[in-house]
Amino acid sequence: MKKPASTNPWDWLQPHDYARMGEIIRDPAEQTRWCRAIMLGGLPFMWNRAGVVKDLVYDKLALREGDKVLIIGESVESCGFVDDILARIGSRGDIRIIDITDEARNAYFSGKRGRGGQLATWHWTYTSDVADAHYDCVAVLQAVQHTDDWTETGKELLRIMKRGRTIALAEITFGPEFQMLSKLDMHLEYFVEKLFSRVGFRVEDFPYYSPGDLEKAFAGIVEKPGTFLWKGIEVFWGTKP
Repeated sequence: MKKPASTNPWDWLQPHDYARMGEIIRDPAEQTRWCRAIMLGGLPFMWNRAGVVKDLVYDKLALREGDKVLIIGESVESCGFVDDILARIGSRGDIRIIDITDEARNAYFSGKRGRGGQLATWHWTYTSDVADAHYDCVAVLQAVQHTDDWTETGKELLRIMKRGRTIALAEITFGPEFQMLSKLDMHLEYFVEKLFSRVGFRVEDFPYYSPGDLEKAFAGIVEKPGTFLWKGIEVFWGTKP
C-alpha cells in the first residue's frame, strides 16, 4: 500500500484491516456514525463512577428536607443526579430539571456558535420567568461549558435563589489538561485524533470555563467560593449572601 499523504488517521488503514473488518470501514459516513456512538453515552458511565465528586456537590449544596432545587445539565436523570437529590430533599421537596442534552448535541454537530464565538454556547433564558428567591439551591451539572457568559448567567441564577444557600457547578471537561495529557502518549494522541477527525468538530473547539474563570465571574456575588478538581471533573461552588 502506498503511503498516504493524508494526516487523517482513518486514511492509514491497511488492506489487511479492510480484509478483517470489511469494506464498510472505508466509508466516511460509517466512520462518523461509530465515532459519534463512542462519544455519546459517556456522561452516565463516567458520573456513575464519580460518587466521590457527586457526594461533594451534594454536601456543598447542603440540601435540606423540603428544598426546591433547580438542575440544569446534560443526561441529568441517567447520571443519577435526580435520584440522589430526591433522596436528600424527601417527598416534600421539589426538583425542576432543565436537560439540555439534545440542544448541546445539535449545537455541536451543526457548528452553532454563541455570542462569545465559542462552539455550542448560547444565551440562557431558562429562568427568565422565575420569581426572585424561588429556589433554595441551583445545581449546574454537566452544562457549565454551554452558556455564553458566566458573569451574566451567574447573576441570573443567584437571583432566583434564596439568600444563604449555595450554587454548585460541576463538569467533566475537555479542557487544556485533557489536551495536554492526550499528547503525552502516542496511543492516546492517535485515539483522540482519530475519534475527533470524524465526530465533526475538534477537541480544541469545545468551549471551556476554567475554575479560575468561574471564580472571576462570581467574584463579589457569592461568599465562600471554592473549587475541586478530580480526574478531569471540575467543581465550583459559592453561597448567595
